Amino acid sequence: MTLDDCIPAPDWSERHSRAIAAPPAAVLAAARAVTVAEMPLAAALLAVRGLNRRPPRIAVATLLETRVGGRWLEAGERGDVWAGVLRPWRNQSHPIAGLEALLAFDEPGWVKVAMDLCAEPRGAGTLLRTETRIAATSDGARRVFGRYWLVVRPGSGLVRRSLLRAVERRALAG
Repeated sequence: MTLDDCIPAPDWSERHSRAIAAPPAAVLAAARAVTVAEMPLAAALLAVRGLNRRPPRIAVATLLETRVGGRWLEAGERGDVWAGVLRPWRNQSHPIAGLEALLAFDEPGWVKVAMDLCAEPRGAGTLLRTETRIAATSDGARRVFGRYWLVVRPGSGLVRRSLLRAVERRALAG
């Protein structure tokens, strides 16, 4: 499953990438092992946003662990695509039973969010990229999320870039 399968026509999207001098398998392994503690900026922003309800737990959580537990659906064949139905402006999630349920979901007032992590061979190394796509389920959600996105987008970008740097550090450390 790809982002195109989850959200083919997003209302918003954001992309970030980083060249890493390590093979794709090592980069993906590092991405799955990176903890929030290795991304101090991300940990601080999560705490400010109120997602950090259990500080010791989130500090040692891996990227995958922060995406599971009913809030996110693992959609990629290799566990590299996550999707969910959210009201991030209220810190709410809607449980989704699978990709078909995500695609069929159309209750007004929510946004569908999908994020991927892709490691592409580039010369002797890897281009690690991440993309986040968001699609609103109604005009009202589009307006509310649009205002929310104006405020959080800079922090969201900082978190993604922090993740990419942390993955690079971990991949190069072996």
